[in-house]
Amino acid sequence: MITIAIAAPGAMGAAVGGVLAQHGARVITPLSQRSAISQQRAHDAHIADASIEALCEADIILSILPPESALSWAQQMAPLLQSAVRKPLYVDCNAISPETLKQVAHVIETTGTPFADAAIIGLPPGTQNPQGPRFWFAGPHAAKLALLSEVGLRVRVMSAENGAASALKMAYAGINKGITLLTSAMLINASRVGAADALREEMQDSQQALLQRMTKATPDMLPKAWRWAAEMDEIATLNQGELATDRLYQALGEICRQLAEDRQHDQQFSALLAAFFHPDADSAG
Repeated sequence: MITIAIAAPGAMGAAVGGVLAQHGARVITPLSQRSAISQQRAHDAHIADASIEALCEADIILSILPPESALSWAQQMAPLLQSAVRKPLYVDCNAISPETLKQVAHVIETTGTPFADAAIIGLPPGTQNPQGPRFWFAGPHAAKLALLSEVGLRVRVMSAENGAASALKMAYAGINKGITLLTSAMLINASRVGAADALREEMQDSQQALLQRMTKATPDMLPKAWRWAAEMDEIATLNQGELATDRLYQALGEICRQLAEDRQHDQQFSALLAAFFHPDADSAG
């Protein structure tokens, strides 16, 4: 039986771990420092509690974390991996840039531990995404991860070096999430000067597919805006200096922070967006 360690039972990590466990893998994660919600999430997914030291005894470690934690967690694991007799395959699955990935890879490979680059594209496995996300793997050890298709994951192996999967993730998220953020910002701007009804009418006529997409994408984005901010910061470093995308995605990261802060206070932005998509709600209420 293959043993797979998950760095943390967050929404994605626990859902992926649940799929792996359901398909016969032994899945472990450290739970002693986790919240009651995270512990329950892991229990429901049949993920076993293990010490952080025991993660080194797994066959594969999947680092699935918020992007800002990718490097610090690798640094935390490095001394343990250094002393491990049998090295697991460490796979960074986080939404980080190729530059940040290089730093993570250096920390891990210095311990003699094999390293692979991964991109997770898609929502966590569940009712909204029954098939689960697609995992793209790159680097010299990527081919070894094809076996994860036997334990429930949708796997694609890239013929590319470490950094290619991270670049794929950055590019895809930059397109997918960038469109959502940029469009949401314009909807707010139009709404604040009384142009919401006219913009909605124009979009219904000339941008119907985008309007339909945003009707779902914007409400889904708002509670995740705080997490998207760090991802936009990572995307900003992709090919930094060659195009002005660094400034564009730094600005989108700031928009994420403004939206997240708005949700914690007067929720003016959230209210404008809700009114844009549901203009009849107030009059109906």
